[in-house]
Amino acid sequence: MINTHQPGLKFQLITDDPDPLAGFSKSYGVFTNPRNYVAAVVDMAAPDVLERAGYYAEQFVIKAVELGIGTCFVGGTYDEHKVKAQLRAGEKILFLILLGYPLNKTKLLARMMAKMVHRKVMASEQFFEPQSEVNAAISENPILQVGLEAVACAPSALNKRPVRLFIDHTGGNKEICAKVDDSNPKNLIDLGIAKYNYNFVTDTECMWGNGAPLSGGESYL
Repeated sequence: MINTHQPGLKFQLITDDPDPLAGFSKSYGVFTNPRNYVAAVVDMAAPDVLERAGYYAEQFVIKAVELGIGTCFVGGTYDEHKVKAQLRAGEKILFLILLGYPLNKTKLLARMMAKMVHRKVMASEQFFEPQSEVNAAISENPILQVGLEAVACAPSALNKRPVRLFIDHTGGNKEICAKVDDSNPKNLIDLGIAKYNYNFVTDTECMWGNGAPLSGGESYL
């Protein structure tokens, strides 16, 4: 469904292939014997393709976790040349999503996600800018509280957790928006991941683009 409905996304499921992670898996400390994964193959000419890849990869991850399958985003610590994905001209592998059965199953999605990222715990309020105005913003926009909590438990493809929510006051609409530092283009992957989490728990539809509103956009699958 993702590949069919989303421009530029060519995700591929690869099974029984340990080669890309050989020699790297111990650095994560959260999985053993990794051999099944989804390769996030994209057409780099498609619009907003890094953001869309993160968004729909997170949709896939949440569905997998709901089915009892453990997941882990791997953004850099793997051998891209050993990934058994098929690439056409202009296509690139952005990241992998490892799949497997967790040793300790949990029904709490946030706890599962926290185990799958290598990070220091951050309070949900830290994902809002400016932090000094977060309480006032939540008071005025109650949906922001659950949205921030969803963003706080979102995995990060590169473990940087760069996404920040803010209120855009231009035009008098006071839209809740999300942004990342675009000095590293791959931060847009994390932007997409966080946007999906926000939309998932708030039943909203985001607009594409760095700094764009988290509601009022096109529908997702």
